[in-house]
Parts: sequence; structure tokens; C-alpha cells
Amino acid sequence: MKAPALREGDYVGVVSPSAGAAAAFPHRVERGVAQIESLGFKVKLGRHALNQDGYVSDTAQNRVSDLHDMFRDPDVRLVVAAIGGDHSCQLLPLLDFDLIAAYPTLFMGYSDITVLNVAIWQQTGLITFNGPTLLTDFAEHPQMFEYTKSAFLKAVRDPGPIGVVALSPWWTEEFLDWGQRLDLERPRRRESAAGWTWLKGDVGEGVLIGGCLESLQHLRGTPYWPDWKDAILFFETSEEVPSLAKVDGILTDYENMGIFGRLQGLIVGRPMGYSTAEKKQLSRIILERTAAYGFPVVMDMDFGHTAPQFVLPVGCRARIDVPNQCFEILEGSAGD
Repeated sequence: MKAPALREGDYVGVVSPSAGAAAAFPHRVERGVAQIESLGFKVKLGRHALNQDGYVSDTAQNRVSDLHDMFRDPDVRLVVAAIGGDHSCQLLPLLDFDLIAAYPTLFMGYSDITVLNVAIWQQTGLITFNGPTLLTDFAEHPQMFEYTKSAFLKAVRDPGPIGVVALSPWWTEEFLDWGQRLDLERPRRRESAAGWTWLKGDVGEGVLIGGCLESLQHLRGTPYWPDWKDAILFFETSEEVPSLAKVDGILTDYENMGIFGRLQGLIVGRPMGYSTAEKKQLSRIILERTAAYGFPVVMDMDFGHTAPQFVLPVGCRARIDVPNQCFEILEGSAGD
């Protein structure tokens, strides 16, 4: 199921399903809203989106109420998370998936929003989006990165196939402290990109499922854990920089659970905060964990917690072609 495409003049709803960072950094909210409006859209903030209650924005009931309100609202065509966190999982038992299915609306975020992206798609079949959030990508100074902006607009505004995804010639993981408003003093420092790492395999085609590796852990053993048959798993690691031992343990679990035996491909976002040596070790870990399987594997791709990032629609078919170094999303992610 694909929600209607976003059109000029439509409303973008903003919710805070997890952390209360929107309350802590109002200048990021202002910049993010201004960027969305500059693209020709209007913004509607959730009633509790600017709240903060400890490490979350509000009660689970109020957070899920905002989400339901946005899906019901006939003017809102896209719902964007303000930021991630670690507690979107608290919304799962409260979500009305029948309501979401009855009012299909574009929904986007990454990091902890992985939990909602995957659960909504798994329960309703509605395509969701691993992509920009308000406080991160949209609030970038002095403006949203062109690579991310183009990928965002292609995914939510164009019903046609997304097509071949180009790599970014540069990337950044620099954090300029939001609390001290250092993010307003200069753009983040850019690093030249060496390109994606086409690690192994040939050609694979399947349905995209995934997100932040640590956040996916919240879904294991729940009714919201997806069926990985003929899927392309995508994952990336967060700014918390999980140890390589932890990543290896999770991937070993996946192997033991039989997930790798069901996949058609694996793509990995550029890891944030790892040294060059650690990135090489991560490659070795992935090669070891996938040694018994023939599906293609690509690493260091432009999605996740580094910037800029392209958008991955959960539930859309994609194709990995390692010999020709091509990654293509074969269908559109928004409806006519």
C-alpha cells in the first residue's frame, strides 16, 4: 500500500514519537520548519511534539495520540519524526494499525523511528521511509544538503520508480553542539567519500526491510518482527557507536535465527564514529557472518547517522548488482 504523493501546498505533520529533543533545541525546530516550507509545503506540529518529559517527549499515550491525529488529518500528507531516541517501542501496543491502514499517509524517520517504520509496514503493508528527520537533516545549517533534499523529494513526491541511487562524493559525521548553538556558526566539515564498498556476491532483488541495527532489537520476539523471505536487509549503526563485538553478536543471532538464509541481499550504511581500522574489522565481521550465503553485500552506503543520506522505502523492491556496482530501487514509494 502506497500513500498519496506529496504535492506543493500540502501539510507535513511533525511528531516526536520518542525523544523530547524538539523542546530542548527550538532553533533546530525553527530551521527544520523553515526548510520544509521553502520546499513548498506547510507544517503542522503535533500537540505534544514540543514537549519534554525526561528522556521522552511525553507519555506514550500522548505521543501515540499525535501520531493518530496526523494520520486522521486530511490535510497532512506526510508525517516526519522530529528525531529518534530509544522509546518508540512504547507506542507499539497503543498504535491503532486499522486507523493507519484506513488513512494511508507518508511516514518518515530513521534511527529509533526504525521501530515504527517496520512495525507499520509489517502490520498494514503501508510503505514507510527510512529518511530525514526534522532536527537533523531538515535543520542542517546553512541549508539542507542537496543530496538528501533531492532523495527526499524523489521518494515522497514522484510516483515513478526511484531508480538508480547515486553515491555522494562527500560525507560528514561531525557534530557541532546544538546546546551551545555551534551548529549555527558554520557548516559541518566534509570528508571526501571513497565510494561504496561492493563487498561480495553478484545480483540480488528483493523487498527492502531494515533500519538502525540497535533499534531493530526492540522488535525481536514481538508480533512486529517482519518476515525476511526474499528481503534485502539494510542496516546502519547509531551515533552511540556500538562495539564491534555487539554488532558481531547481533549478526550472529541473525545467522542463528535463519534470517540470512532467507535474504536476497544486504546493504550497510556508512558507520558513524568508527576508526578506519574498525571499519575494516566490521567488513571482516560481515564477511564472516555471511560466508555461507551467496547474496550480494554492499557497505559504506549513504544512509543512516552520517550525512548526507538517501531515502530507503521499507516494503519497496530493490536490486543490487555488484558486478556493475549499481543499486536501484525498482518502484515508486508514493502513490498517484
